[in-house]
Amino acid sequence: MAAMMSATIWTAEMMIDRDRSGQRDTLTGTVTAQAMRRFLEAALDLSEADGPSVALVAIGIDDLSRLSAEHGAAVADAVLLGVADRLHASLRAHDLVGRLGNGFCICLPEAFTSQARVAAERLHRSLQDRPVSTPLGPLALRCSLGLAAGRGPGSSAEELMARAESALALAQAAGGSRIVADH
Repeated sequence: MAAMMSATIWTAEMMIDRDRSGQRDTLTGTVTAQAMRRFLEAALDLSEADGPSVALVAIGIDDLSRLSAEHGAAVADAVLLGVADRLHASLRAHDLVGRLGNGFCICLPEAFTSQARVAAERLHRSLQDRPVSTPLGPLALRCSLGLAAGRGPGSSAEELMARAESALALAQAAGGSRIVADH
């Protein structure tokens, strides 16, 4: 089953790459929310109720709106590019990074919940441990992450995305710079 799921995920990624118009965010090169939904649906349809989950990590840059208001779009864009680069560098080959609202999301197919939590912690450290380059100079980031997981054909991409975004909102409401997992 794992080989079949990996092959299907590869096929979904190739479809996204082949039809780049409207499937990739023009600034960061990550997939759009629409492309992520399709990828999540394929991964969820292939997952088994008693197997690994399909995890989704929603990532918010805690002060992005303030940075944009105070320093302009060029600084906010540099932050988004720096975050996208770090996310791509931190993932497995079959994970997928996408834009979600003003932040990002990452699909971690074939991940048990404990593995997804470890991956979220690694991503959080990767984003906060080193400043990103901006027109203002190096800028330290504060990021919040929301984690949700589902499995089996009864799960939906919309529901998984809503749960991850809800967990992200809880992380930010609690002061930011933390990870909240939806249970």
